[in-house]
Amino acid sequence: MTTADPFNADAFFKVLRSRRSVRAFTDRQPDRTLLDRLIEAAQWAPSNHNRQGWKFLVFQAPSQIGALAENVRQALSEHLASANRLLATQGQELLHFSTLFAQAPTMILAMHKKSPAVGKALVSASGNRYASGEALSTAMAVQNLLLMAHVLGLGACVMTAPLLASSAWESLDLPAGFEPTCLVAVGYPAENPAPPRRKAVEHIVEFFENR
Repeated sequence: MTTADPFNADAFFKVLRSRRSVRAFTDRQPDRTLLDRLIEAAQWAPSNHNRQGWKFLVFQAPSQIGALAENVRQALSEHLASANRLLATQGQELLHFSTLFAQAPTMILAMHKKSPAVGKALVSASGNRYASGEALSTAMAVQNLLLMAHVLGLGACVMTAPLLASSAWESLDLPAGFEPTCLVAVGYPAENPAPPRRKAVEHIVEFFENR
């Protein structure tokens, strides 16, 4: 086992701390070479039993991205119309964040493979929907993608709210045996968000050595 170079470790930590969720983009379209690098970075994430059960659908046509956003808006609007009062009061905010990807030059739909039989048995026995690890494996791959996007000068943002409108994605010829995990909006950033507040380390960790 090799010891990481402290300089490289510091540089990597700087990347972690400077990455932001970018939701506003210029009109410039990332070229295919950069997008290939993002997917290659995702490819090297750890995965459950090294099954690499992920797939990434890349959309760059403004008309298609816009149509998907409109489908999401319509589907969620229908759900909200019949929702209880508490949910309905938050409807406009939900619609806003669910369709932000419409402004992105590139949209990536990250998908995870449906759990195999043993995974379904584990989920059933444990009651934990993540017991099989397929969705978590894809989430780790997306984190690699986000970090590579930042290093390459791109902005990106993960979105899960659009997936609440499941019917909006039925028009797509999605790969058999896969389920959507999240969307990633990608492009050249038109904003430089301020650093988000983070909880202190002592508030998110507990050490159990002496228990």
